Amino acid sequence: MIIAYALTKESKLQKFEIEADDPLPKNVVWIDLIEPSIEEEKKVEKVFKIDTPTREEMDKIEVLSPFYKEDDSYYMTITSINKLDQDYPEGTAITFILTPKALVTLRYSRPRAFTSFSSRALRNSSLCQTPDLALEGLVESIVHGLADSLDKTGTSIDQLLVDVFDKPSNIKDRKKALKKHLPEDDNNSSNPNLHYTNLIKKVGRAGNLISKIKESLVSLNRMLIFFSQIDENRYLSKKDHRVRFRNLTREIMSLTEYANFLAQRNGFLLDATLGMINVEQNLIIKVFTVAAAVFLPPTLIASIYGMNFHHMPELDWTLGYPFALVLIVLSAVLPYYYFKRKDWL
Repeated sequence: MIIAYALTKESKLQKFEIEADDPLPKNVVWIDLIEPSIEEEKKVEKVFKIDTPTREEMDKIEVLSPFYKEDDSYYMTITSINKLDQDYPEGTAITFILTPKALVTLRYSRPRAFTSFSSRALRNSSLCQTPDLALEGLVESIVHGLADSLDKTGTSIDQLLVDVFDKPSNIKDRKKALKKHLPEDDNNSSNPNLHYTNLIKKVGRAGNLISKIKESLVSLNRMLIFFSQIDENRYLSKKDHRVRFRNLTREIMSLTEYANFLAQRNGFLLDATLGMINVEQNLIIKVFTVAAAVFLPPTLIASIYGMNFHHMPELDWTLGYPFALVLIVLSAVLPYYYFKRKDWL
């Protein structure tokens, strides 16, 4: 799919969906290639005299050489995040090709940042008057999207900390709490034994999202460094452009620091969850230990009177059986009472 953004005579931005056989409109500022076919790629390459990378090449370029120049065009490939509304977002490569005529973006995903910037640019044409302005606006929209995701992740970690340290001890209350935090279609949502299992899953998803956001921020920062070095007199000649560019760089640095902070909190949350699991396991083992200590004396007494020796005085005693029962009960009650006084139970 080819989506073209062109300026009218009144400097208004218009959006066009172009087929492979259709001509491009005049005064094009931004060409957005979304999962393009071979014919669509060749059409754009012919008009702007560029060589668009394939999807496989984009993945390699993203790692090996994400920023380079060919003729008068600059190629910049970054890592963005797709499917942020799902449990496991995925990283995706996006290539920006800055030509003298227009900005060409090549992507095989649909991040929200592109839709958001497109809507704002159509309402306010000043955001997309030139190719470099379109590039700056798209980067700014991506950064704001990452900031919003980090903010939501921080709120999620705060809630998870509450779930870890303020877990209801009563089973009925725990079931009610779990139903609030787990999906309704989860058949095991009422099982209190899955409380920490689901917490660990959520911690893992938060850690995965934070790591992908950090990866995207690093690639964006490298891209801005590269952009600041290319033909500064042309792209960053105006004062407002330089100020906007510096603000973007500072925002990315601050978001990277915040992402590192959230990663540390998420690590602490994981350690706390595992620690609480160990505490509960110790409580369970403590109950078994106390139970064994309580039933050990009665078992000992019962085993003594279960021996088949011929000469045992209590065998001929009329009250021998009631005496043995009372002795067994006392030997169980006394240790229990002792443990209660020591606050071991």
